[in-house]
Amino acid sequence: MIRRLHETGYDRREVVNLFKFIDWVMILPEGLKQAFWMDLKAYEEERKVPYITSVEEIGFERGMQQGRQEEARSLILRQLTRRLGELPEPISGQLEALSVAQLEILGEALLDFSHLSNLEAWLEGQKQ
Repeated sequence: MIRRLHETGYDRREVVNLFKFIDWVMILPEGLKQAFWMDLKAYEEERKVPYITSVEEIGFERGMQQGRQEEARSLILRQLTRRLGELPEPISGQLEALSVAQLEILGEALLDFSHLSNLEAWLEGQKQ
């Protein structure tokens, strides 16, 4: 899309304004948003013409990181629910506070859990 806009004569300012308008009018699903940003980055590298500022790029990278963290958290919660049943609210709150590194460790540890008490003990060990 960016390539076609550029090839039809739109300048950088017009393209940026178009994308600002699109952002204002609609919200892309996360998968499409990530695909768009990756296409934009590839086009910029190919043309050596930045359409986004370094601040916007930092925001994009943070968004990608947050998306990965939310996906990991969601997966771990589904696995725990399947293994242990519905989780009490206090436990869910503790899980929300875990870092990505802790979620990765929990992802492996939960394979050994057979009771909610195993998860509670694991969470208690994370406080120390």
